[in-house]
Amino acid sequence: MLEKLLGEMKDLKGDKRKASFVCVLTAILENGEEIVCKGVTNGRIAEKCGTMGKLTFCPVFMPDGYNRVMNDLTQEEMGHTHREKAWTELIGKIKY
Repeated sequence: MLEKLLGEMKDLKGDKRKASFVCVLTAILENGEEIVCKGVTNGRIAEKCGTMGKLTFCPVFMPDGYNRVMNDLTQEEMGHTHREKAWTELIGKIKY
């Protein structure tokens, strides 16, 4: 499926390959208060598939600042993903 997607995108270059992955988390507290937090990872769709495994988009998504797909980055290189950013913000806003 990913190979088919990349094939369909073969003529797209530069800005036409931009992509963002977004995670939105919502907590509804006992008092009815809603807390909504969002994390974003910006990047682009690679021209060829990288290492398979992990999450579905990781073999083709290259985060900004890297020339390798997410699956080929170390945890330290990857830094905070959109999911981690959203969770960190949510945890920081929840009051016990």
